[in-house]
Amino acid sequence: MTTYGLNVLAAVRSSDRGALVCTTAAVHSDCSPTAKLPVAEIGRNLHCRCGGTRLDSYLQLAETVLRTARRPMGAKAILDLAYRAGVVPKHLHGKTQQKTLQARLSEEILHHRETSPFYRTEPGQFFLTEFLDADDIPAEWKTPFPARRRTRDLTRDNTLGVKRSFLERWRRTFADADDFFRAAEAEEAMAYMHPDEMDERGYSATWTFAMVVKDDCTLAYRVGRYRDDRDTFAKRRCIGFPGPLTVEDLTLFSYDRLGAEDSAVKVLIQDLDISFASFHGQGKHRPTVEHVMVVDSDDGLDVVIVLTWNCPRWFEPTTRRLSLNDPHWLCTSVRHNDLDDFEPWSSKILAAQAAGEERTTVGEEADHGPAGRLSRVRIGG
Repeated sequence: MTTYGLNVLAAVRSSDRGALVCTTAAVHSDCSPTAKLPVAEIGRNLHCRCGGTRLDSYLQLAETVLRTARRPMGAKAILDLAYRAGVVPKHLHGKTQQKTLQARLSEEILHHRETSPFYRTEPGQFFLTEFLDADDIPAEWKTPFPARRRTRDLTRDNTLGVKRSFLERWRRTFADADDFFRAAEAEEAMAYMHPDEMDERGYSATWTFAMVVKDDCTLAYRVGRYRDDRDTFAKRRCIGFPGPLTVEDLTLFSYDRLGAEDSAVKVLIQDLDISFASFHGQGKHRPTVEHVMVVDSDDGLDVVIVLTWNCPRWFEPTTRRLSLNDPHWLCTSVRHNDLDDFEPWSSKILAAQAAGEERTTVGEEADHGPAGRLSRVRIGG
């Protein structure tokens, strides 16, 4: 068992800023990764640190508890200690506090990434980045764990929807994105709405699908049931990273008229565990829109904006780093006969690409496109 210092912080309120001013006294406790957390003792220390003052938010509560405990904890354990210390305000009381706290921490890590004060050490366990350089913290607690992303969990904000009556005419085409959305706008067939309203109002959601490309290969992986539990997606291979196109993606600085590139960047940053700087600066590439396709799915129809991102030479996928199942490079210059092993979006892209290479090889060469580039070809009616 490893014994290391557990800081017991006595805190008082600063009169001018309302901030917590802390003094430190060293107490030793057995806090090895397998040791039992001294709940009662830390609870008393937490109450001492906060000076009996109730904390105002879930994140402030979690930060204070973790700083006092100096070890990773789950949402339930954080709340247990906070209640023992009597620092949970009445307005935070409720039946689903554990889920709320876990959601707040997850959203904080997702949106602020490297600048967030929190990170995961393993699924459901949170810690503070301020301890990454602490000598008395075990090494196994200093490796951030990238969380898996559920595709359906992303559809919380108002998403761009397109009327299904309009989509019926585009079901068998790979269309230019500008042409497609100009036509939808002209017919007043597109609007932002909450995903729960789509079906009732006769709309289908719009998704971005970012493909990671290196030379004539694209990054592929196998979709786990946690990530997407739809029957036609779960346990199938996939060649892109999906994300809903929401109202938040379109800004004054967007490169395209709907914010599709920004949506793809956001998804790739999370799923590939890379920084924003990978997409900006001299010699850096951003995802580029290839085309739009309308795909039959378990929920009806999906509007899919396909993008490609030429990744840096140094990028290589690893299972631990990305939390992906079986990440590998798929050669797109070779025809694939196992399309049933791919989810519907990837299968349609690969089938159209193979058909396009057979029929328009000369055209691709004249267009000076890279090997394996997706052709914007009409594949039916």
